[in-house]
Amino acid sequence: MIRETFWSWGLRAAAAWARRWSPDKRYRRAGAFAVAASRLFPAQRRAVRRNLDVIQASGSRHVLVDDVFRHFGWTLLDFLTGFKPEIRIVGREKAEEARRKGRGVIFLTTHLGSWELGGKILAKWGWDVTAIYQPYQSAAMQEFIQSRRADGLSYLPVGKGAARGMSKILDRGGVVAILGDRPFGEDGEPVLLCGREARLPRGPFLFAAHHGTPIVPGFVLIEAPGRIVTVVEDPLWPVGKGPAAVKDLLDRTALILEKYLIEHAEQWYCFESAWSAPSPGVWRSW
Repeated sequence: MIRETFWSWGLRAAAAWARRWSPDKRYRRAGAFAVAASRLFPAQRRAVRRNLDVIQASGSRHVLVDDVFRHFGWTLLDFLTGFKPEIRIVGREKAEEARRKGRGVIFLTTHLGSWELGGKILAKWGWDVTAIYQPYQSAAMQEFIQSRRADGLSYLPVGKGAARGMSKILDRGGVVAILGDRPFGEDGEPVLLCGREARLPRGPFLFAAHHGTPIVPGFVLIEAPGRIVTVVEDPLWPVGKGPAAVKDLLDRTALILEKYLIEHAEQWYCFESAWSAPSPGVWRSW
């Protein structure tokens, strides 16, 4: 908790400092600072290297650990300062079609690219969206991060009452936005990802199968500093309601995630090994 509080102070200072820079300088400096600062976290760098080794064995181009932290610096810069990059959207019509079915939508993204901008994009669409998030232990950090998130969305923390709240949202045809690449407070479900067993959270897929709700995968990717493309994939509709339907949704989602990891490995900010036993409750957005 104390560490998170200190981090919140540091991030506030960094955001204020970055606002003084020109666009060219801000991205160049943010990337360089993130690479340099990553040297203070050798365990996280080793985890990134292990993840990259698995992804690249599946056919990805060679990506350096520094490439991941450089992109993370750009993502962090936009989120903390509120800078508005140029955004183009591919596939919005797929999400709109799924919503018109009236079964609700589970909009599933990952810690890939500038994922926090996804909430702001959905808010601009005027959707009834609730974002599920893992709260921080420090009130100072939680207040700071929440102040940077999108207006116009509702937020539901993981924990007691979250399952009931999510069910009510889907029952009224609302939209839930959730991160789906690492388990939150659960062991997760094994899937084949990049040729090896990994674990994805089971919760979103249980809700999709139970409510007959489609999973809509979406990714907010960095094309260049200050330029973003949001890609919406085809909705994944559940076939049935039982365990087989849940497993089917998980496997289909893993195939989509694998494609994006191979194509955009430098933008996956997973700072623990994704192909080892999960650590429930440890993984956070930043």
